[in-house]
Amino acid sequence: MDMESLLLGMIKANLTKKAITSSKLEREDRSMPDSTRRAFDSRMKADAAVARVASQNMDDAKAMVNVAQTGATAIKSQLQAIQEILTDCAKTDGLTSEHLDGASASINEHISEIVRLAQNTSFNGMTLMDGQNATVQLQAGNSTRVQNFMNLLDASLPAGTVLGANSMNMNNLGAELFVTNGTTLTSQADAQAALAKIDDYIARMQNLEAQYSYDYKSLENLGILFEEQADIFDNAQKYSTATSASNDSDYLQQILASLGSASILSSST
Repeated sequence: MDMESLLLGMIKANLTKKAITSSKLEREDRSMPDSTRRAFDSRMKADAAVARVASQNMDDAKAMVNVAQTGATAIKSQLQAIQEILTDCAKTDGLTSEHLDGASASINEHISEIVRLAQNTSFNGMTLMDGQNATVQLQAGNSTRVQNFMNLLDASLPAGTVLGANSMNMNNLGAELFVTNGTTLTSQADAQAALAKIDDYIARMQNLEAQYSYDYKSLENLGILFEEQADIFDNAQKYSTATSASNDSDYLQQILASLGSASILSSST
């Protein structure tokens, strides 16, 4: 490289450095008031904290719904086992009393297990299938989300009635299936009548499984959304600390004005 080119390069580098320094000093002279920056930073930190708590709440709710879905699946399996017993009896001609008594005893065992599952499916001590916590309020930012759980031991349903509009009573299952005397199968016709009913109960449990699956995915999406919001608020706070141009001051003041007394989160749930 010749001497002229070297000198020109040094001059250009010095002029560039001077321009950058001048621009920086100019921006610092026009920096936003500390009061505006502090207010913005405080709001961003608060909203980020609220969003992260909401995200954690959604994770906890997912776990709760997963427990309920697992319980519903277990109960459906018990109903399907009853269905198999009834199918055998309904299709077997010339049933003996021993066959009927054995089938009845097995069915009663499954019914007892169904009731036990409905009584004991719980999350952190909160039962989810006996109606005590049929509606759970979930804090989602500055809003709430309602999570519904089906009551499978609805005592308000008449004796012998298992299916309600939005509930079931598994305690009534024996009386509903054993149509002749309420405790045992007495004939092939009894088994056929019970088989027609058990299909409805299985279908209801399948729908409940699907509902909980949908709720789980919805809660998962909300959790992701809140976590992303928290990151946005954190980044906005960091940006306000790093920059000092006057147009950024105007921008942050506009954001604070638009927030008013309500959190950004209130419009995202």
